[in-house]
Amino acid sequence: MVRKMSPEKVRAFPIDRQVFLVREVAAKLCNLHGETATSFWRAKASELLALVVGSGRDRTAASDEVRRFFLAVQREMSAGAVAETMPVLSA
Repeated sequence: MVRKMSPEKVRAFPIDRQVFLVREVAAKLCNLHGETATSFWRAKASELLALVVGSGRDRTAASDEVRRFFLAVQREMSAGAVAETMPVLSA
């Protein structure tokens, strides 16, 4: 027996949980500054918003998902900054 899933029951994996994408954007933002970083983020946010809306989410839910993605990117950037400043200890 083959079951068909209706489109209403299929959910895309949230973008803030896509670790590779979060790390990729965080790495790019770590190397950019000022207006270049701002322009990059605005373009990426627009791209992600269109992607999430295109997957069937309403615009408000999609905006919330992009905000959560940005927070995940910020956490990743902070984690990277902490890792860079920690001294390497030997026994």
